[in-house]
Amino acid sequence: MNEATLIDVPLTGERSYIHGADLFDALTAATGAEAEIVLSLTAASDCAIELRDETAGPPSAEPCGRFRYASDGTLRRHVLLRRPDRPIAVRRPLSDEALPAGTSFMRRASELAVSLLMREFPDDYWTIGQIACWRRPPEGAAPAVAIRACLAGRFWKVAVEADGVSIGHVVLARGSPRR
Repeated sequence: MNEATLIDVPLTGERSYIHGADLFDALTAATGAEAEIVLSLTAASDCAIELRDETAGPPSAEPCGRFRYASDGTLRRHVLLRRPDRPIAVRRPLSDEALPAGTSFMRRASELAVSLLMREFPDDYWTIGQIACWRRPPEGAAPAVAIRACLAGRFWKVAVEADGVSIGHVVLARGSPRR
């Protein structure tokens, strides 16, 4: 995949930015990623995102993230670039408390972790800094999470398992209390 691919994911619920797990799912589907899948986000986006191969030269704008994965035994690396000329116009209503059937494993793991953290910190907000999935989870598996604070509680690392086997992790960034 040497050409740039445009990822145009609907906004969900009341969000004003693309949910990291939605982006993870869209990137995985668009690339055919099979293993060692890692999405790292550095900035939120409310517009389409261009997936560009790192070997294509320096990006024309500051990357909003990176995406790497293995496919056919080859490790591939990409940068993610915001495309302000392509604002997202589609919104999918969704309540995070009632995720629909068919919601992806890593999305369910992310939402489980956030709901557990919200019990402890009800006034804070959480954003996804990284999602990593070493292998695809077994079909129909339920995620199990273990959460630990990192960097004085600013970031929280969520270990994700399925049927007792490590699948990956999610790194959540803790935002200031909502006012």
